[in-house]
Parts: sequence; structure tokens; C-alpha cells
Amino acid sequence: MRPGFTQTSAECRVVVLLPVYNGARYLAEQLDSILAQSLTNLMILCRDDGSRDDSLTILHRYASQHPQSFRVLDDELGNLGARANFSKLMQAALNSEGSSTAATSTYYALSDQDDVWHVDKLAQLVAAMRQLEQGDTHLPALVHSDLRVVDDQGQVIAPSMAAYQGLRPDRDSFAAQLISNTVTGCTAMMNRALMERSTPVPPECIMHDWWISLVASAFGKRAYLQQAMLDYRQHANNTIGAKEWVKPVARRYFISRILDDRHHEQFVANARQATAFSTHFAGQLGLHQRMVLAMARGLAVHYAPFQRVLFRILRWL
Repeated sequence: MRPGFTQTSAECRVVVLLPVYNGARYLAEQLDSILAQSLTNLMILCRDDGSRDDSLTILHRYASQHPQSFRVLDDELGNLGARANFSKLMQAALNSEGSSTAATSTYYALSDQDDVWHVDKLAQLVAAMRQLEQGDTHLPALVHSDLRVVDDQGQVIAPSMAAYQGLRPDRDSFAAQLISNTVTGCTAMMNRALMERSTPVPPECIMHDWWISLVASAFGKRAYLQQAMLDYRQHANNTIGAKEWVKPVARRYFISRILDDRHHEQFVANARQATAFSTHFAGQLGLHQRMVLAMARGLAVHYAPFQRVLFRILRWL
């Protein structure tokens, strides 16, 4: 545990949000790692997104074996996709907790279906969250960490995903997050204030963890823990996955890249997400936030040099 952190598991509850889709191969191992956490006051809330394998059967088996700490959200909505599945779980978690005083001591951890959590993951995140909040549970707060990349057999590919992908978690300003998400959802924990601000996740956002990162950067506080707290399994069926970062050749970076329009669709997606954020939080944004959102919306202009300049400005604001 990091210096200055204190264990506070007895004082809070953690709800783990676990969407599932055709995850039967690794699902039991992930569930076992969550149930084995050193922080024991937790509830696992799952929703199957129309799996065609045995995922739902596995979920119901765990629910019957652990009725006090496991709940399956059953509905007739079918396949919603990863983003909307997470959003549905977030809404269900908020509704089930209600608005009691105890609900402010509930934290929400996001989970994938095919990883393996280190035994003290939740305890470490809760301790970091309490330090970040400093008693103010009404301010949106987000904590996230590094992860270890492993193959489908659990063999280590990279001890740090941040280093492996060339991520810069320190670039956590609202402007920087508009063009590059540095939060890996399966490492993230939110307080209730952030959950309420982030829900529902709009369909225009790129991914649920990106939207949560934006909300935290715009309206609250965030903290990053450098240690890896889970094994992130890299396999053929990853929705996104981890890709090794390769440093660009200097000449290409300064000359050719400014004219490279291969990332136009990504820039358009950034602009669409910025538009959704502007609409969703209209009237709640400061002047600086409105300015950087206007710049991010400009990424939709199909002119590579202009897009690249905007990208670099936003990254450093």
C-alpha cells in the first residue's frame, strides 16, 4: 500500500460493475479474483449482453453460490454493446443504492470479463479515493491505475500497460482528455458524485471510460496510481486491447505526419463526443471549458494540417 494510505474497507461498500458478452472462457477466473479481494464489503452487479455461449449460466451459478454479494441484472433488452451495457449497469447501481447517506460511502469499480484482479486492488483504490476526497463526497472523484499486460495464458507481455502503450496519465487536463483518454476502465473507481454526473452515458461518446474521464476532469478530481493492480488479458477477442507504442521516426513526425489524414475518423469521433459533452452539460461549463470544447469540435474539419495543429494545442492546454 502506498505511504500515507489507510485501509478503510470497514467504512465503505464497493459495487463492481461487470458487463459480460461471450466471456465464458475467462469469466470464472475473473469472478474468483473479485470475490477473493481483501476488501470484502462488495457487491458484483452483472449484466449479460446477449451472449451466445455459457456466460449467463456462469453468472447465475455464481449468483446462487454468493447471494449476498452477487446480482445479475436480467432484462429483455438484448445486445446493447459495451458502452450502453456499462451505462445500463451504472444506472441500475445508482437506482439500487437510492439516495441515503450510506450511498455516499459507496464506490463503484468498473470491471472487464477476462482479467485477473490482484488481491488488494479494491482496498488500494478505496484508500486512494478517501485521500482524494478528503471528506468531500459531493465532489466527483476518479481513481485509476496501471495494469500488467498478459497473454491468454496469463504470461506477462509487459509489466506496465502505460509504458507499453506510451500513455501519459499525467496529461489529465480536460483539454487533453478531449483528444486522448488515459483511463483504462477496468482499473477505475468512481464515487457516487461522479457516477451521478456521468450517467447515462450518451451514445455519441467514444467509450464509457472516456466519458467518465472527461466528467472527472471537467467537474472533479482524479488520481492515478502507478502500480499495476490487475492482469489485463490480451487475446483475439478483446474489444479494444493493448497495442505497443512505437516511437515515430523524427522526419516522418515533423514532415509527413502533419499531412497524414489517416486519423480523420478518430478526429471526427473526438468532435462528436465534444459536441455531446457541450450539449449534455450546457449551462454548467466555464469559459475555458467552452473554449476547448469549441476547439475539439473543430477536429471534424477534414483538413489534416488543421486537425493536427488543434490536436497538439489541446494536448498541451
